[in-house]
Amino acid sequence: MSEIYKKKCFTNPMVSIITPSFNQGAFIEETIMSVLSQEYPNIEYIVVDGGSTDNTLDILQKYRGHITWISEPDRGQADAVNKGFSSAKGQILGWLNSDDTLNSGALNEVVEHFLENPEVVMVYGDAYYISKEGETIGEYRTENFSLKRLADTCFICQPAVFIRTDVFTEVGMFDTSLDTCMDYEYWIRIGKRFSENRISYIKGRYFANSGMYDTNKTVGSRKKVYMESMKTQNKYFGKISKRWLLGYVKEIILGRGLRATDI
Repeated sequence: MSEIYKKKCFTNPMVSIITPSFNQGAFIEETIMSVLSQEYPNIEYIVVDGGSTDNTLDILQKYRGHITWISEPDRGQADAVNKGFSSAKGQILGWLNSDDTLNSGALNEVVEHFLENPEVVMVYGDAYYISKEGETIGEYRTENFSLKRLADTCFICQPAVFIRTDVFTEVGMFDTSLDTCMDYEYWIRIGKRFSENRISYIKGRYFANSGMYDTNKTVGSRKKVYMESMKTQNKYFGKISKRWLLGYVKEIILGRGLRATDI
């Protein structure tokens, strides 16, 4: 930990991590442990469960006192994240799905970057794809922030993103009408609201791991991913990415578009 971090972080700004969950008992304990094992001393961890009927609630109960959680019907993933962000007390917010994990030291580095760069409103790093067994199977193709480039593809991995709470206040809530690309749509809104030099990519630092397997929503609902993403592109940029249009055509005709790790 750098001396600058030690001097500036005496107040240890709170980091709030939100995990939306629904019937993810097979994965959620690993997710929880990856947050609770972070060395950063001031973490608020909130799990917003949509009324799971598997063993999720037993696992959440096991960590009572270490996490805050609710379980009640909701309107989907975006609604759950909105609930969590709205109730969070932290100055920095992160969203970690219930089949994703944080890597060691991620929050220390994120907070340090925010403290050293007070003008920055969003920080993201690299991420790995992991199988349902937790094994690394690839890398998310991440790039420096560019709104123009975002019009063509999503190059930001959601669990590796952290924003200041003020961003949520200014940009607003996640779009609950979207089921698969609410994160992509949110990055676009942030990019349109703030200048690019206020959004930082820390290259080479793998903050998180994103679950990718056959029953995962991104893989199992690829047609919907393409449709929602292209609709979002057209809404904000007035055009549709040729790359994703080709992927959608391949998905319709051949039953396979881009690889799961390319979506």
